[in-house]
Amino acid sequence: MASKLALGKGLGALIGSRPSPPPIQPPADTTPTGGDPASSAAPPVEPGERVRMVALSQVVPSPLQPRKRFDTEHLLELMESIREHGIIQPLIVREVRGKLELIAGERRFRASSELKLAEVPVIVREASDRDVLEMALIENLQREDLNAIEEALAYRRLADEFAMKHEEIAARVGKNRATVSNAMRLLDLDGEVQGLVAQGLLSVGHAKVILGLKTHAEQRLAADVVVRKGLTVRATDQYIADQLNRSGKKAKPEGGSAPAPKQSAEIIEIQNRLRDHLSTNVSLHHGDKKGKIEIEYYGNDDLGRVLAKIGIKEF
Repeated sequence: MASKLALGKGLGALIGSRPSPPPIQPPADTTPTGGDPASSAAPPVEPGERVRMVALSQVVPSPLQPRKRFDTEHLLELMESIREHGIIQPLIVREVRGKLELIAGERRFRASSELKLAEVPVIVREASDRDVLEMALIENLQREDLNAIEEALAYRRLADEFAMKHEEIAARVGKNRATVSNAMRLLDLDGEVQGLVAQGLLSVGHAKVILGLKTHAEQRLAADVVVRKGLTVRATDQYIADQLNRSGKKAKPEGGSAPAPKQSAEIIEIQNRLRDHLSTNVSLHHGDKKGKIEIEYYGNDDLGRVLAKIGIKEF
């Protein structure tokens, strides 16, 4: 079983901390098996472990891999590095039903497959499903390889499949709890809107503003407008505020049927500052004599985080 070391110290904290062996050199009579430009040394070898060459056909990708999109240009660069240098960093794998399932090294595996290599170097480790998901997530986060939706989905798997609280996930991946909670909020978006975020057509800032719309139909419409018009995050915020005003979702004065007046620039600025400070969606309904502030939170952990932000100790 992989050891549970504190994270925030890099993937090496999970897979060992002993001195690295010299880079692997492919045999003179075989095709070079490749290297990863992002890693210039082989991973540490723990006591009793050894690097060995295995048939590429024995290695299979992990269904727990959080990353679904791989940049073609970067993959081509890696393939060129493989041709020139050979594999410098072995793949980390585990034995599953007679195959060697990847724990770390998905890009190297894909590049090696494209080059139709016969063998690759591996280190075989024992690891649970939770270990594999954590290691794959950390490896990708460190290289900033995951898009925002892939990251959110990985956090949700840790929460759902392993009953991990947001605070525990944050500690395991070296981030703060608010970052994890806010990332997971993106999964409340309509599936098509999530796809736009994954493709980079919508920024996370845009996505957080669009979350102010509660129905998926409204979210899809807003996302389409934002992409077509190239709206900034601030312009998107104003557009959605206008939509809410027109649809009558703003607070109405008691006993009256007229919609609340349009928000002033000052009120919108206050609302945006509250959202930034609390790292969640905030709606400010202001009137001359009274108003209200609505603060959204997502589960008990997120409520505790919001309370701490406004100075209320958990009880």
